[in-house]
Amino acid sequence: MRIRYRVATAGIALALAGGGAVAEAAPASASGNAAAGSFSCDAWQYQRGTKGHGASITCHGSSFTGYVVCHQPNGYLYVRFGNRARSGGTSTAWCDLNAEVSDAGALPI
Repeated sequence: MRIRYRVATAGIALALAGGGAVAEAAPASASGNAAAGSFSCDAWQYQRGTKGHGASITCHGSSFTGYVVCHQPNGYLYVRFGNRARSGGTSTAWCDLNAEVSDAGALPI
């Protein structure tokens, strides 16, 4: 069971709902989890576009959703989730125009 990722997802959702900052995010691969050992991701790619700054990631082994941890100039951190993608697909998540990507990854679904 992917309990590690469910806990990470719940933690991110609670932090967002409470308006708190997220300092750490779940790793993109499940190297320490035998049940999700077949889920792996390529390195995330930084994206720049008219929507702002973002990141895209491609993963294999399960459907997944990409995420970015965004850092605003005033120090506020927040998380944005990208589109759901199937194994082998790419998910892209975007920060606001004035924010930078400080971390990115993916959560298997």
